[in-house]
Amino acid sequence: MEPSDPSNISSLFDLLKERRIISVSGESSTGKTTLALQMVASSMNCEGAEDHCVWIQASEQFPKKRLHTFFKNSPGVFDNLVKKIFLYPVTSPFLSYEDQSTFLATLGSVILPFNTKFLVIDNISHHLRFAASSCSNFKQKKAILDEFFSSQLFPLIMRCLREEIFLILIHEVSFSPALGKNQPFFNKLYSRINSVNVCLSKPFNTKTKRMELLSRNKQITSELKYEILDRGISLV
Repeated sequence: MEPSDPSNISSLFDLLKERRIISVSGESSTGKTTLALQMVASSMNCEGAEDHCVWIQASEQFPKKRLHTFFKNSPGVFDNLVKKIFLYPVTSPFLSYEDQSTFLATLGSVILPFNTKFLVIDNISHHLRFAASSCSNFKQKKAILDEFFSSQLFPLIMRCLREEIFLILIHEVSFSPALGKNQPFFNKLYSRINSVNVCLSKPFNTKTKRMELLSRNKQITSELKYEILDRGISLV
């Protein structure tokens, strides 16, 4: 069963794409990048699709080998998809928050590849987290977060809404003692975004993982179980 099989994961993607902005969060090895990659591949592999994807290697290398594994029985599909996914930076992820912020500040207006349908940032939290942790006081930290949102993220969101581009943000998580569960780093910052939130988790001592779809007010609208196979995420 390929990642584009409508009997499995594509129905989930149709649900997610009701919103232009999709936030995917979860601890390590829950399939955050795999989910984003499948969503992009599923849409761009449709018959007649001429869409392109801009994939920002913010802190994680683009998973080219994983994409190849998805379509190991259809090498022509893999070759076609790779040509339509544009990586920035081209060779490797950003080395610092300064490098990332300089680039993201241009994304609100820079010319994108023709027919860009998806823009993925993997992951958007890593460098920001380290930059904020180096601040000596709360005022400096607040200034960094406000600048990030107003000068980098918000203009990009508005562009994606205007040009009907799906923006997929992949987040790291931290444990919240008050809530008793993980949540994205800088959750209050990202709560300003009217997005559909996909929260991935892995219950102890089981191969089956859990996916929660949350509305903006953090109410659970759907809860699904899934496994990560060679062909990608498979709902169970």
